[in-house]
Amino acid sequence: MLGISIYNGMDYSLEENLNYLEMAHSYGVKTIFTSLHIPEADHSVFEETKELLRLSRKLDMQVIADVSKGFIDKFDLSQYQISALRLDFGFSLEEIVAFTKNYPFKAQINGSTISREYLLQLKAMGANFENIEVGHNYYPRRDTGISYDLLIERNRVFKEFGLKVMAFVPSQSGKKRGPVYEGLPTVEAHRDINSLIAAQHLLLADVDHIIIGDALAQEEELRALREIEAGVVVIPYKPLNPTEAEQDILSGLHTNRMDPGEFVIRSQEARERKAQTIIKKKPMERKKYFITIDNEGYLRYEGELQIMKRDHLPDERVNVVGDAAEAGLLIDLIKPGTAFRLIPENSP
Repeated sequence: MLGISIYNGMDYSLEENLNYLEMAHSYGVKTIFTSLHIPEADHSVFEETKELLRLSRKLDMQVIADVSKGFIDKFDLSQYQISALRLDFGFSLEEIVAFTKNYPFKAQINGSTISREYLLQLKAMGANFENIEVGHNYYPRRDTGISYDLLIERNRVFKEFGLKVMAFVPSQSGKKRGPVYEGLPTVEAHRDINSLIAAQHLLLADVDHIIIGDALAQEEELRALREIEAGVVVIPYKPLNPTEAEQDILSGLHTNRMDPGEFVIRSQEARERKAQTIIKKKPMERKKYFITIDNEGYLRYEGELQIMKRDHLPDERVNVVGDAAEAGLLIDLIKPGTAFRLIPENSP
């Protein structure tokens, strides 16, 4: 499930936030994350938050609200249309257990800091795990996001307890949130990369709900995120002057062969898809994550599509047609039999 973030009381007007909400809804977004206790926010704008909640109810979108204990003690949130509260600061184990039993919405606990022992304590104290979700932190300061390996390790524990997991990707087109303005990822390696790549990387780590951490992502970014397919790795790439015949081979669904080479990903379908002669081009160095197609010089291998997993020397029988280096995080996780789709950057 894909969601967006909206922050009232920061650098965004109510009109911007409401327009963003409606635009995201038009692209199939069903979840909104908002924070009700950002230290820098002007809490006099809580009336704006009510407007946000009214519109989200009208659009049938679920709201996850980040709150501190001080805030929840101050406001009666049960009167608003909120599906889950992320319990950030100040809640004791006893309070969380009570929350899971007595409130009309789910309790979301901090996935970046809790452990198996913490969950076992909640279970021993009688917490209702059907009303618990996990939400990882986002990290505004550069170099403070967690590692992908740690995310996988933590998520493995959460899945043992049957818990749904939420995490954040940054927007590369939206309006960065203050006061630091450096993006809001969960995983540090995602801070500066395409959100389509980061979102799929989270899915492969068993994340259920992916939230764009930064506000006001542009339409083209939301449109790109609609390319995500269950069971298919979608790889954006920079085209390197492919011919029409090569574009035909690049398009459509590919499957990494069950017997791929040690240092390349090999499309099972590409050679069968070839309908025109693949003419020879000037040979280029085949850098790691470059996409190549064998030309007529490779005889029966003509039309073979590969993605490099390490650097290779130029070969006059092989044409370089694209650079997928930014998607390296995904390419490294492609296994024999994995389906993948190649999407040229800036494609409609």
